[in-house]
Amino acid sequence: MAEERVEVIEEGKPLDAEDVFWLKKAKELTADSIKSVEEAGKQLIAMITVMEGIYAAVLAFSGIKTIPANSLPAAVAYVSPIFLWLVSLFFAIRIFKTKEYSFHAKSPDSVKQTFLDIAKYKQENLERAYTFLCISFAVSALGILYWLYTGNVAANPGG
Repeated sequence: MAEERVEVIEEGKPLDAEDVFWLKKAKELTADSIKSVEEAGKQLIAMITVMEGIYAAVLAFSGIKTIPANSLPAAVAYVSPIFLWLVSLFFAIRIFKTKEYSFHAKSPDSVKQTFLDIAKYKQENLERAYTFLCISFAVSALGILYWLYTGNVAANPGG
């Protein structure tokens, strides 16, 4: 019979079946962590480009394109979402930018640290991209409210 290997945690107590299950899950999560961040980045890029297209169509086919002269608030309200989406897109694309990492292939600590560095770099860029995307939602809502409040006046300045 094959001898069953019992894993032991640091305090010296043997692991039960549930502990082993969760440790295996942790290994799976670690192995898939970079892939999941990259997949989220791809989805974010697609979502931003669709939103920019819709927003451009709204600007082209609505009264928003008639901003009153000397109206800085209107210009900011309508241009800010585009700027924020571009910043978000910048960080989302950085998720896929390769960097050179040096490590010792025969050193588990070196390989682990390199993996953690790569995962951290990608995760930080994903978080920045999402942050700017969320800010863009708020700014877009303010732009829509501004247009609803002033849109008719802007489209018909004479009355």
